[in-house]
Amino acid sequence: MRKSDRKKSVYAVKKYADDVDRKHKELATKSVYLLKENEEAINRYSDTVCNFVDDDDGLFLVISQDKKFYQTFRNSFYKELRIDQERVRLVSSLRRAMEEIRVYKEYQKTPLVFLENSLNDRSTLPFLEELKNTFKDILVIVLMADSDEKKIAHCVEAGADSFIIKPVSVNVLIEKISNTLIPPDDIGKKVREGKQRLRKIEFALAYGVAREILEIKPGSPAGLIVMGDALKGLSKRDDALKMYLQAAANANMYLEPLKKILDFYKEEGDTESALRYLVKINELSPLHVGRKKELGEIYFMKGDIKAAATYFAEAVKLSHEQKLPECVQLAEDYAEKIFNSKEAEAERLLSMRTRLGKIYKVETHWSVYNRLGMLLRRKKNWQDAIKAYSEASSRAPNDASILFNLGMAYVEGKDFGNAAQKFERAIGVDASLYKENLDVAYLMGQVFIRANRSKNAKEVLQHVYTTDPAFKKVKSLLSSLK
Repeated sequence: MRKSDRKKSVYAVKKYADDVDRKHKELATKSVYLLKENEEAINRYSDTVCNFVDDDDGLFLVISQDKKFYQTFRNSFYKELRIDQERVRLVSSLRRAMEEIRVYKEYQKTPLVFLENSLNDRSTLPFLEELKNTFKDILVIVLMADSDEKKIAHCVEAGADSFIIKPVSVNVLIEKISNTLIPPDDIGKKVREGKQRLRKIEFALAYGVAREILEIKPGSPAGLIVMGDALKGLSKRDDALKMYLQAAANANMYLEPLKKILDFYKEEGDTESALRYLVKINELSPLHVGRKKELGEIYFMKGDIKAAATYFAEAVKLSHEQKLPECVQLAEDYAEKIFNSKEAEAERLLSMRTRLGKIYKVETHWSVYNRLGMLLRRKKNWQDAIKAYSEASSRAPNDASILFNLGMAYVEGKDFGNAAQKFERAIGVDASLYKENLDVAYLMGQVFIRANRSKNAKEVLQHVYTTDPAFKKVKSLLSSLK
């Protein structure tokens, strides 16, 4: 018989008006999303799940918009385990989820979180990383639509304790929860114990746990990592590094030892060694935006702007693939960073910025289009430069320099009529554009002549002649207009 307190209320959880027994009866008339295969898993793992609810004041928080999954999860757990339906909560927004988790933790509740891999077509992995950094001991099971290895690797790296591919049977769900709460093997239990000791700064005790793990399984990467962390905590850094290196050698697809080595070299200020391991980790788990950004920054500081730009562009692209709006500002910031160093890469990033701005409905400042136009002109791509400058001019119609740049793009396309028109507008906005620069005035005069705008040509060329009668061929040009 289950403990009677399983139905005690959960703080900040709304009491459902419908009677639990009536809900139970409704299961017979509803399609069950969580398919039930057999009783074996339920019988074998149910005590662990129920003890979590009873002894740890546990609850299940589903962060999802999949109401069918939530409802059948809730109903099935009542039907099979007699767990009160209030113990299975649904939250559809990440902000609200974080608020509820804080309240539960404050009142000594123990939430086990089910987190969709994406919400509103946006990756939830940044939220997962924030959640695990905020609450070190919280357990999270990620819900996924497929078993993409790269996505799973990213989930594990972000802190996922387990994952489930939907749809899922009741017995698999119960088994997953049980194994997440209590690792099914002795090594898993010991590793968790060792990590708990480390969080409590009990380094000597953690070292003892690590020795026990390695006695059970010599060379265990997880055991070596616990031992390395314990040794580092005991100020035996060189010995700690040896443990991490051995762990990495024993499991070359295991990210955690590589990340430990990376952190070690960062702490030592060894940038070259840190970079080497950062590249290795990126190859194994290529969907981490933060790592792309970090690689880009390191290469930028080293002066390898081409490599930096490659990683910057990958960070922007990956952010967009994960539907993260930050991709828009990232593209602009990185373009600005390399603008004066690598024009081709800067142009690529600015083009991404304008395209992503439209996708995410983020207003693009005229200066972005102006800089893009400059880079396109330098590539002799005057057609696209005209488009960029036109966008800039539509946002800043009274900016003479943009009108002049637009006119120059037309000049490069040998469209002197449109060029002259833009120059005339620029002068109308700000005559100092040519009065303070004889080269600009002389160039305008040439274009006005070719566009048959004699009046405009005389105005600007006369200014040149008055200021410097010997300037280039200004005298002969003026004579040709008489």
